[in-house]
Amino acid sequence: MPLLPKDRHARKLDKGTTPSRKLFIGGGLITVAYVSGNRLLDALPASELDAIRDDLTILTLKAHQSIHSIGQVMSHVDFPIDAVLSVVATLKNGDTVEVGTTGNESFVQSEAALESWLSSRTSFCQVEGRVARMDIVCFERYMKTSDNFARFMRVNLRAVLFSSQQFTVCNIKHNILERSARWLAMTADRVGRPQFTLAHEFLAIMLGVRRASVTEAADKLHQLGAISYQRGLVTIVDGAILQKASCECYEASKTAFTASLTS
Repeated sequence: MPLLPKDRHARKLDKGTTPSRKLFIGGGLITVAYVSGNRLLDALPASELDAIRDDLTILTLKAHQSIHSIGQVMSHVDFPIDAVLSVVATLKNGDTVEVGTTGNESFVQSEAALESWLSSRTSFCQVEGRVARMDIVCFERYMKTSDNFARFMRVNLRAVLFSSQQFTVCNIKHNILERSARWLAMTADRVGRPQFTLAHEFLAIMLGVRRASVTEAADKLHQLGAISYQRGLVTIVDGAILQKASCECYEASKTAFTASLTS
């Protein structure tokens, strides 16, 4: 189990307790290493994860809560635990389209790994949940002083770029049903539970389509037995059916991030 604060307020990870737990099983003593809950951070060697834990603050983000605005100087980097964060592009007429979604496989803002302190896009919380937040100064310091930390961040960034390219193809070639199923399947993976709150209008913004199109897709997925949807609450009824309804981009992105976490 992740050793995480359970309250809903920002807290530093408790350095007063040991970074690992000692358990007696079958008469033998074993050590259970500390984990953060973010898959990217947890891919780091245990000693390095323990070294950075004092620079991580766990907090809960509300749905639609702003993280960074375009052109803003970044003050921090967020590593989602069970929150889902979205990065959107805004056109001159005010229309917004999602250009990236991040869960526990990565971090926001990823351009920080390229020594940028300015946010190139707007980011906000799409599905309420927890993140491990690191001050941008600390992030930059670890990028310069820890080879393992820097390597994992940059390899992960390659997966981010691959997924962005894959979803560009997805938005052009795949229908709304496939894209909706892919988005919902990825979200379920990221939050680690079969239920989450998501309004039709916000999924429409994420996919860059009309709300009516999302409603039609959700109705079809319900008829297939993949999901139920009521008053903004999505329940994954059958994950296998949902994944089958998804386009190939679901597996392609999942494979890319899994590879980045084991490199």
